[in-house]
Amino acid sequence: MANFIRFVQTLDYMRMVVGICIVVNGYPLIFFFRETMKLAPGSTVFTAVVLAGGLVLMIPFTVLRRLYRPNMTMLWMGVSFLLLIIFYMFFFNGVPGFEDSGRDMIYFAYVLIFLFLLINIPNDIIRVFIPIVVLFTLVSNLGLIYALITDPTWAIGQRATITLNNGDEGSGNPHAFSRNAFIGVVACAIGLFRPQTNIFFKLLCFFAGLVNIAVLVLTQTRSAIVALILAVILFMYFNVRPAQIRIAVRGLVKPVPIFIMAVGFLGVIYFFQRYFTAYLILYDYVTSFMTRNLENVYALLGMKAQGVDYNAVLDDSAANRSVSGIFLRNVLYGHLHMLILGYGYKYLYLDVPLMEAFTNHGILGLVLFGGINALAFYHAIRTMRTNPNDLSTFLAYFYLLIFVQLFTNGRPNEISFWFPLSLMIRFIGVDHLFPAYLSTASPSQNTGQLVVVPTQPV
Repeated sequence: MANFIRFVQTLDYMRMVVGICIVVNGYPLIFFFRETMKLAPGSTVFTAVVLAGGLVLMIPFTVLRRLYRPNMTMLWMGVSFLLLIIFYMFFFNGVPGFEDSGRDMIYFAYVLIFLFLLINIPNDIIRVFIPIVVLFTLVSNLGLIYALITDPTWAIGQRATITLNNGDEGSGNPHAFSRNAFIGVVACAIGLFRPQTNIFFKLLCFFAGLVNIAVLVLTQTRSAIVALILAVILFMYFNVRPAQIRIAVRGLVKPVPIFIMAVGFLGVIYFFQRYFTAYLILYDYVTSFMTRNLENVYALLGMKAQGVDYNAVLDDSAANRSVSGIFLRNVLYGHLHMLILGYGYKYLYLDVPLMEAFTNHGILGLVLFGGINALAFYHAIRTMRTNPNDLSTFLAYFYLLIFVQLFTNGRPNEISFWFPLSLMIRFIGVDHLFPAYLSTASPSQNTGQLVVVPTQPV
């Protein structure tokens, strides 16, 4: 009976984690069903309904009766910034005739509901979090691959994405798919390195990890590539020590790891022998990606493009951020007083979220938005040192992508920032409050649970 109850609880935790995945990382699957399967092409209502479905799946049976303590400093900073931009939207809007307040309020309501539900969700979802994320990201990647194969407008060499609303080849959003791939790589790495992971799940993680890396290459998004390089460097710095290398080497000579490596190696060789074109495609994507980014480096240094006579130039995205930097410099030198309150809600799209928070929302916007991200980065680095549990470790490396995007793309009011930041608020920096059986380090026995007892009638 006890095993049956535990099984039912596990299914319940899996339901909640699927809901979290839909909200935080659901756009790849939403685009697949909406555009590729033609369920609702171009429909924002369909997107809103699916995200709402994710929120419904997150509702625990103990909602409002059992709450869990988040990172309180990050909570108040995050909520304060959201209230600040809502205030600016209605009373200090930088866009004349702004008509999207209703749509934006729905986004902010989703973020606040998501954060509230996270505070109600039990810490025990840690037990099933990584397996669900691995499966969820794999299914999303397979959906993208199917979409590319069946899309007559997509050709090899283009960035991997799903065309939106029957638009042109540039109408897709490759960043959504690169984020999915990055998340998948992190989850698969954790699954592979967990000592308690069984051989079948390790094989799944190995296969899914290869698919994630391939998709990451196909999307050609710099922010995800930079975040992955940064994640590898930090992982090596915090985890690779002489003693650990010796332990790892000893672990590799055991039958199970040898079998996994042999199967994986033979599988990769067989795949590329049978589908040699796939290898050539990946190779062309890698070389073109490196060539394009080296040209940006040459342009910044004022050099000529490699092997040619003309001067290198920045691509559109890099040039846009360069213009944003020039705008901020001009404001600092000639209109410094405007940065006290900022220029208003959505006054200017700078493509650098941290800079836009300062320019549009003033000093308070920079302090709140920059402060919550500084705390998230601090706790992420601290978590990488200790690896207290699978979920905290996952979020620590996931945040590296958010950190890179603070300087590369997006806006500070977008849900693509605030859904992940809500996860950080709930789970980062509070691992000492989790029960001991969820931890891989030496945590406190405190569950971090706040029981809300309803008042009794007199």
